[in-house]
Amino acid sequence: MAATVSLLAACGGSESNSGEGSGAAAQAFTYSGSDRDAYLAKCAADEGSLTWYTSLAGDVVDGMVRKFSEKHPNVKVETYRGEQTDIVSRVYQEAQADQLQGDVVEVTSDGFRQLAEMQTIGVFSSPVIANAPERFTLKDDSGGILGVGDRASYVSFAYNTDKLPASAVPRTLQDLLAPALAGNIALTDSTTGVRFVGNVLQALGDEKGRDFLEQLAAQNVRIEAVSGSALAGMIATGEVTSSPGIFRNHAEQETADGAPLKWVALEPVTANVGYAGVFAKAAHPCAAMLFLDMLLGNEGGQVYESLEYPRPSDDLGFTSWVPDETFKTTDEYNEAFNTWRSLFEEDFR
Repeated sequence: MAATVSLLAACGGSESNSGEGSGAAAQAFTYSGSDRDAYLAKCAADEGSLTWYTSLAGDVVDGMVRKFSEKHPNVKVETYRGEQTDIVSRVYQEAQADQLQGDVVEVTSDGFRQLAEMQTIGVFSSPVIANAPERFTLKDDSGGILGVGDRASYVSFAYNTDKLPASAVPRTLQDLLAPALAGNIALTDSTTGVRFVGNVLQALGDEKGRDFLEQLAAQNVRIEAVSGSALAGMIATGEVTSSPGIFRNHAEQETADGAPLKWVALEPVTANVGYAGVFAKAAHPCAAMLFLDMLLGNEGGQVYESLEYPRPSDDLGFTSWVPDETFKTTDEYNEAFNTWRSLFEEDFR
């Protein structure tokens, strides 16, 4: 009975979440009574809305909002969509002013860890994450769950099947040094290209990795100042022959449209993993939990799957490397990333 009373008190809105933290929000985030769904739904309807901060874009955002609204028509979903760095900066500024506007957040793992280190993320529990793998579960020092990986996108080699014969298609990173690929490889100058350097160093070791990068640069790698999706489009049209920096979902979209493009996993494949969680001072904690349940549960999984975003725990037949997961702090990761960026500039500019 006491738990039920506390949960209903969480419906009070932002006033209950001011100050150092919110016991009411924490209660909503971790409520585990047998009547959980019914009480959260009633409370969320009273709250009337929620705000979702996300670095996702396009159809997947629309699909998630539509799916949630079908089930909870009395709860309006406001979205703030931005680049991950923009979201982290916005949250920092709002938190400094004690005016954080978001309720739910979904960004890739390195950005999510930054938000957790800023102590803006709340501990939560949900029956939909009962089997969430440890690898893709972020916890606080006490073992409380802060975030769970909800989607992944994978980056590896793709090529135009009309321009590159099957005999020249690489099966390992080392195969990128084959003479047949000289002058036929491109990379973007974005984060994707930098992370390719990090993948090489992780897979081959620092010394051998640096030697490999120098040899790859001698293959006359073409650097394009475009997005990953744009580079996939250039391969599809034949303007570019191949690249080890193509997202699997972009390649599959091009293939579905009839383009002569094929994606190949050069292990370990670089993985961008999205994490979802709730803000500790969410003004709409009940609505936030219902939305998070959807993102991490079967309904959200269906939306992701329809748009070629598998769960990070799905077995797709290849091993993956998540750039930030082996670092203890985001400062350590950022230091490594800056090293990778310097090597990218030295070898490919």
